[in-house]
Amino acid sequence: MFKAVWNNKSGRTIIENYTALLFIQGANFLLPLISLPYLVRTLGSEKYGLVMIAQALGVFLTVIVDFGFNISATREVSLLREDKKQLSQFFWNVFLVKAALLVVAFCVVALLVSSIPRFQADPLVYILSFIMVVGHAIFPTWFFQGIEKMRVITIINVVAKGLFTASIFVVVLSPQDYLWVPICYGGGFVVAGIIGLLYSLKYVSWVRPKVKASKALMVESSSLFVSNFSTSLYASSNTFILGMIGGEAIAGVYASMEKLILAIKNVYVPLYQAIFPWLAKKKLNQVISFVRKLRWPVFLSSVVLAGIIFWLASDILHFVYDDAFIESYSEVLQLLGLIAVFSSLNMLFLGLYFPAIKNYKQRMFVMMLAGGVNLVLAIVGGIYFGIYGVATSAVITEAIMLVVAYARFRKDKKDA
Repeated sequence: MFKAVWNNKSGRTIIENYTALLFIQGANFLLPLISLPYLVRTLGSEKYGLVMIAQALGVFLTVIVDFGFNISATREVSLLREDKKQLSQFFWNVFLVKAALLVVAFCVVALLVSSIPRFQADPLVYILSFIMVVGHAIFPTWFFQGIEKMRVITIINVVAKGLFTASIFVVVLSPQDYLWVPICYGGGFVVAGIIGLLYSLKYVSWVRPKVKASKALMVESSSLFVSNFSTSLYASSNTFILGMIGGEAIAGVYASMEKLILAIKNVYVPLYQAIFPWLAKKKLNQVISFVRKLRWPVFLSSVVLAGIIFWLASDILHFVYDDAFIESYSEVLQLLGLIAVFSSLNMLFLGLYFPAIKNYKQRMFVMMLAGGVNLVLAIVGGIYFGIYGVATSAVITEAIMLVVAYARFRKDKKDA
């Protein structure tokens, strides 16, 4: 099947979209990494930790606004893209839902900063971190993935976020400037989102969104939302949990390492996103065959990455951050390096296979299980073992996800 993919027009489109999505992931994850060493040194562990806790909350809220449309809407757009009338109706229906969810997400922030003492101590950093959520909501990545037109919006994304990331070095000069960090990061998301939204109007026309159809979209995507929400309980909440238990400084240490692991995890995301619209049109046995062939290259490459992290953990932290406090926790990075192996295969099954065959409920079950396990382990581990307990919970959660997801894949393979 690989030969058939790479030797035709669809294969070339996948390669182009993969390259484009890789650059977008770079803008989302690698660009912040450029500024991280500077922020750690300029802000200090405490203020940096506070900013990262607020950012973790922002990432958590993007899950609410996404509501699983990053998968369900992409799949639907790929099927409707030849019918501009239906495509336009679907496009605006999705945006109606996103607008409503954006209001809900802001109400969550308002509730937190008005009722919980820890948030009341510095409410502006949490409110300003919401700018990122707005930008993420209005950027229709799901639409451009579905129509397989990623090149132009990639340029928009990378340039906008690159400029705003560069601005951090100009405006953040001392610990007192920490509020500029969410403004700069969020500004890149908003500018890219506005330009991306305007560019999408080239492919759709204005159609009044239908409330009934929008509600139906929410029902259809509800299992994906629960899945993604559960994912955020371990992917985005560990920094938040550790900050609540151990304080901003240790949360900053964990966040600095988590950012490195996220950058590695997201090497595979563009590949799966680029393949998804093409694979979603295939029959079950074709999907299974493709995933079977892809798993070994993914596994072997992830083992190499994990090995590099294990052997060079101290050197990596010294090179990136040059901070003695962070470097003293190099064992945490070694432990988190195992996530590179587990998550690469998890995303293959949960981010590509199950969505491609539209088995959203099974995906939801695995992620709900993982989210619940991590929540319990992270809280208990954080209380008794601090940062080491939270890191261990993240690794165990990824391992459990892989075992359960692969077991279901093997069952489907036998039944096909």
